[in-house]
Amino acid sequence: MLERTLTCCTQVPGVEGVVVDGPPEVEGLARKYGAVLFPGGLGGMRADVGQAAHAEDIGGEHALLIVSADLPLINVPDLEKVIAAWRQGFEVVLVPDRRGRGTNVMMVDRPEAFPFAFGGALHQGSLATHLTQAQGTGLSVTVLSLPALALDLDLPADLAAFVREAPEDPLAQFCLAHAQETLLFE
Repeated sequence: MLERTLTCCTQVPGVEGVVVDGPPEVEGLARKYGAVLFPGGLGGMRADVGQAAHAEDIGGEHALLIVSADLPLINVPDLEKVIAAWRQGFEVVLVPDRRGRGTNVMMVDRPEAFPFAFGGALHQGSLATHLTQAQGTGLSVTVLSLPALALDLDLPADLAAFVREAPEDPLAQFCLAHAQETLLFE
């Protein structure tokens, strides 16, 4: 799925650079797509994105588009909608997961000043926290409902939903062939 994500991100007009937050093992794949590896630390996505936002060559003066790599239905037109909302003047654009709790895609103006909350806080998802933080810092914010970007693969039920939504997709076919016996499909 990382390859899918990289393919889409590198095809979005106006995206100037792609950074992969991950372990050293994905550096070759990142390079294949012209992306740069930002080696993930032990602090998780929240800490990694926060550090990347402060890195001079990544965040800093630039807006930052953050895309989770577990979105099997990711597509360029939906990512363009996120950028279009940002271009319309929203300083924070959030795309929630299908449960309305997590943040699957996010675009932030001035990311170095934004307190990221991936992974949630106090047992709530990151969406509510990101929304509150944007409003609390006076940043204009919008939440986009984009069903394809809302489907992430966090739980077995998500995988079942993906297979139902896109049964002809090669990844769905692989899952059906190899995981059907170990996962209960709804």
